[in-house]
Amino acid sequence: MRKAGAFLSIVLPVASAVGVSAAGLGPIKTVKVGANRELRVDGRPFFPLMLWLQSDARIPDGLSIAVNTFCGNGGKLSNKAYLDKLAANGLYGVVHFDEAAIGHPHLLGWIHGDEPDLPTQKSRAQVVPAPGLRINRRTPLWRILDGVTHSWSVLDPMAGAKVTFKLPDPVTADSLGVWLTISKGLAVAKEVVFLGDGKQILTATLASKKGRQKLPLAAPATFRELTLQVVSAYPGEQVWGSIGEIQAYDKAGRNLILSKPYTVPRSSVEEVAAVYRKIKAADPTRPVFVTFTAYFMKAFPDKYDPATKDRLYPGYVKSCDVAGYDIYPIFGWSKPQWLGRVADGVTELRAIAGRRPLYAWIETNVGSRWVSPSRQKPLEPRHTRAEVWMAIIRGATAIGYFTHRWQPDYRQFAPTPEMRKELKRLNGQITRLAAAILAAPAAQKIEMKMSDGLACHVKATQLDRALYLFAQNMDLERRGTATISVDGLKAGTTVEVVDESRRLTSQAGRFTDTFGPLAEHIYRIQP
Repeated sequence: MRKAGAFLSIVLPVASAVGVSAAGLGPIKTVKVGANRELRVDGRPFFPLMLWLQSDARIPDGLSIAVNTFCGNGGKLSNKAYLDKLAANGLYGVVHFDEAAIGHPHLLGWIHGDEPDLPTQKSRAQVVPAPGLRINRRTPLWRILDGVTHSWSVLDPMAGAKVTFKLPDPVTADSLGVWLTISKGLAVAKEVVFLGDGKQILTATLASKKGRQKLPLAAPATFRELTLQVVSAYPGEQVWGSIGEIQAYDKAGRNLILSKPYTVPRSSVEEVAAVYRKIKAADPTRPVFVTFTAYFMKAFPDKYDPATKDRLYPGYVKSCDVAGYDIYPIFGWSKPQWLGRVADGVTELRAIAGRRPLYAWIETNVGSRWVSPSRQKPLEPRHTRAEVWMAIIRGATAIGYFTHRWQPDYRQFAPTPEMRKELKRLNGQITRLAAAILAAPAAQKIEMKMSDGLACHVKATQLDRALYLFAQNMDLERRGTATISVDGLKAGTTVEVVDESRRLTSQAGRFTDTFGPLAEHIYRIQP
């Protein structure tokens, strides 16, 4: 069982419960943060429904799914011209800081560089390429010494490639080890020469095969610089190839030139703070957003240890006014069983961010760079819908949609027609209920329990005197019956199920309803 508040609503015409409309948004005078961690535009609650990094050509796509804000400028227009395009279509924009865009009437806020916490590997190894060797920044040369034999560094071209490894101290080696990358179409190193401090210590003809090729030296060699020169290569369709690893061993077989990488965030806390100070000094009228990876979560212990997380994330959030994060269970991992991590992430980020508004980026399609088509599980509209409500019920006060794909081709906006239809419906519903979603938490105790112990949660807010309950079955496959307890609820009270054309009748202090897998129901209880 999970506890939370519930959604409360006033029983007035629908328009009365809406803050700022999702269509035809007008110029902004003020943007503030309200008492319930909500953004308020010109004094009214506003629930941002965002698209990430779209060009102006995608504005019709955004309008077709009823979003109200474009976040990031994904085209070639200047930020000011981009905001002009958004304004002409009744949309708001959140862009990277640009002095020329200060004061734009459709600027909702600024955003830091994406994912400052993204773990990035660095190395203390000094690897110097010879002139003429083309460098592939995605496969840094220091990987040749990282101890991971299946990682690889591109040498382009392979034949004639020459690199020098500068060591911190002299070493004495008795043998060398080489791992080649064997992949269809790539050139493979064949005849090689190794130099120690500029003197030849080994010549060898390598076999075109995987695994370690150990090469004994004629005599122990002491050096501080080790140079590899590829004299010839087994030809491939490409002139380039790669080396997996080079090692140098002493008599005991210890690798003397190992240089393990270390992990740092893409941007330090201090760097993010400096950017924040610059933005706020130039424009204190607009909030500053920041998007994190999901690596602050307990579910991801392998990137940063707890002490590092405790230092990084509270430091980062001090330099933002609105905090968000992204996790894509199916698009990024092909793991539908991870859908609940969307909810967990909002809960954990809320604990870090305090009174700041929160947002979650939600997946809308497949086609990522991280999952092969053969492994990719389908993303259905019900999955995206469930993720959105998971985030809202746990406390998100804005939602963003990630719509890019890279496979089978690149597109900025790739939801299927079925997904677009559901997004339009869902976003329209959120917009209608925005004032209730963003209202103060309900005063009374609310609990939800599902049959068979299914995971569930409920959010309750108080808008005037009416009560909204947003409740959800979080189980991916099973349906069940929920008992929702509301302190002070009288027997015989009518419970309206919003947007479902049905009503329930309560028992004293509670009512029951059935939930399909991942289903949510919205209840309105009149005073």
